[in-house]
Amino acid sequence: MEFKYDKICFVKLFIYFIFVFAILLSCSQEEVTLIPDDPKSEISDGYLPSLNNTIEIVSPSVVAINTSTVALDRFFIPRVRSADGSGVIISKDGYIITNDHVISDAREISVFLNDGQNFTAEIIGRVPYSDIALLKINTDFDLTPIATSKSENLKVGDWVIAIGNAFGLVGTPTVTVGIVSAKERVMVTEDDRTLTDMIQTDAAINEGNSGGPLVNLKGELVGINSTIMRGAEGIGFAISSDLVQRYIDDLLEFGVVQIPKDGIEARTIDSNLLLTLCEYGYNVCDLDENLKGIVVLEIEDEGVAEKSGIIPGDIILSINDKPVRTNGEYISWMYNYRPGEEIKLNLLRDNQELEIFLKLDKY
Repeated sequence: MEFKYDKICFVKLFIYFIFVFAILLSCSQEEVTLIPDDPKSEISDGYLPSLNNTIEIVSPSVVAINTSTVALDRFFIPRVRSADGSGVIISKDGYIITNDHVISDAREISVFLNDGQNFTAEIIGRVPYSDIALLKINTDFDLTPIATSKSENLKVGDWVIAIGNAFGLVGTPTVTVGIVSAKERVMVTEDDRTLTDMIQTDAAINEGNSGGPLVNLKGELVGINSTIMRGAEGIGFAISSDLVQRYIDDLLEFGVVQIPKDGIEARTIDSNLLLTLCEYGYNVCDLDENLKGIVVLEIEDEGVAEKSGIIPGDIILSINDKPVRTNGEYISWMYNYRPGEEIKLNLLRDNQELEIFLKLDKY
């Protein structure tokens, strides 16, 4: 019986060995590649290449920014304080983009190039409500401007790289990598700026990264790193390159951003406002108190809103299909457009949804 039992075990073991050998043989006949032969192969091949070449291309266009401000301490004694940020070169002759919050209230602005040279910068223009500033340094040599890509071509899931002067660390810029998590985000900052058309990314954006570039894998600018969501991990925001380009074009051509005019005075909806409007005879009594939008309170006589058919009591729900939840959001979205451009407003009037097209005027 013992011999018979050993024989059965041997047969089972032999069959198992043959089975494993057959599997290994079939796998060896297939071409299995864990690492691509060419580390520069495209992402579409399923591999993430080394980012070294991209970083070498972008780094000469990234600058560190140090600002000096004067503030009163608790004893009301003036003290000089410094802060760090980042910027990106956009022209050979020294124009640099950064965040407005990096240079606001600055007494002196120093710009440090990738090779360590430093220059004093002047402010050419500011767009505080969108956290963009344009600086200029003067050199006796050409600088390396960054290449730019249209952010509208970005897709959720695309790889992006954030580069900047994180925490003011000395040396080469800090590089972090992530993906585009969402587009056209609206973000209210700690200093109450309502930022629109933001790119959300999980690439780490640390203190000092503000104003630095967010680039695609080709090293092209797709956004300007701006802010993070406090209390959350992996949620950072960059201002889209398309919006930045619109502001920079205006600053270079006119010295200021051309602000559009819609001829509307509005207010964010809340339950108290709806109750007041109901008492004054507006047809809003049956509206859901949780409705998000803004109520038109007044319109300019013979202005573009009046000519487009907008009337007091209209509730604006969206602008060019982008939801509007607060008056601040509406204004920020509208500022993304130029005078003369046409926008589409989705309205609620007498419980009926309407589409109205409005051609923006200028101040």
